[in-house]
Amino acid sequence: MSTGIAIAAVGALAVAVLAATGRWRYALRPFAIDPARMTVERLGLRVATPETIERVNTVLSSFAGGFNAMMGAPSSTAWKHYCDSRPILYQPFAHEGVAMGYTVRHLFRFSPAEFEENLVRPRPEFRYLYYVGLGFWSGMCHHRPKRVMRVVAGLDPMHGYLVYDGYGFKSAFFDYPKKGAKALEHLSGLNGYARNAAYQGVGRAFFFLYMDDADEMIRRLHGLGDYAADAAAGVGLACVFVNPDRLEVARAIAAAMPTDLRDHVHLGMCFGLKARSINHAAQFELDMAQLPRSVRDAVYASVRECDRVELLVRAEKRPDGYEKWRSEVTGWMTRHVRYPLQGMMDPAADQSAHEPTHTLGGER
Repeated sequence: MSTGIAIAAVGALAVAVLAATGRWRYALRPFAIDPARMTVERLGLRVATPETIERVNTVLSSFAGGFNAMMGAPSSTAWKHYCDSRPILYQPFAHEGVAMGYTVRHLFRFSPAEFEENLVRPRPEFRYLYYVGLGFWSGMCHHRPKRVMRVVAGLDPMHGYLVYDGYGFKSAFFDYPKKGAKALEHLSGLNGYARNAAYQGVGRAFFFLYMDDADEMIRRLHGLGDYAADAAAGVGLACVFVNPDRLEVARAIAAAMPTDLRDHVHLGMCFGLKARSINHAAQFELDMAQLPRSVRDAVYASVRECDRVELLVRAEKRPDGYEKWRSEVTGWMTRHVRYPLQGMMDPAADQSAHEPTHTLGGER
């Protein structure tokens, strides 16, 4: 009996030590993403130039690294050190991976309130990425649409919609190349505007899948029927978010988009640049300083309008707030900004368009 008690005591002590040090998380290592498997070549992405291939490979490896650091490292701060160690251009993708690893680290127990308290509020500059990463995790776990909607119901009423974006991105990025349209059928289980938000994620995935094949990208977008516009916004968002330091590349991609989708591509470009403007304000200013004055004016004015509308919609507490946010900004850009971010249609009407914006607008 005494031997059994001793063994039990030793076992209990070992469990306590593992729990206190976090070393039990080494058991999660089999769930880690191998960065070597996340490459343009292996995933069959249509990316042509060596510089862009390197950029996309680094985006993918940063995402995988953020997931691994959050999910499998014993230290509760390892993910912060990893993300901060990445070049500024790639830090947001690492933070997106961090959000995907959040529920794994917490043994698959998820609380929307704790997610926002522990992850979103301490690093608000990456808040958009955290919600997207959470949705990506639901996609990887093949969660049913009703389960995803229950999670979003407990999150920020505006930014929570980005969970659907991440959910749609996973389905398009990993499953669409193999299954085609069937890979997106489950998105019809999302109610109301949640489905539109998910197709924005589909569009972001199409950007990566067909980046240097504009004809194929356009064909795939039009194949989405009523949701082509939402996906086009995803293309616009992704092209600027991946290329904030070389906006001429993003604008060339946007210029190749057909007329019927351009208003929505423009919206996505605005939202992508808004995200970059809060990820790292100083770097954003440096990137914008390289641009022609007319383009810079268009960017700053669009980001300010994005902030203004979000604040108004939040004040109204509308149940359709996210939809109104997107539609109002789309309409404003159509009336005031020459596509694609070429400049203001009436520069005199916005004398302050060139002024930098350091706002963290949209905070609750």
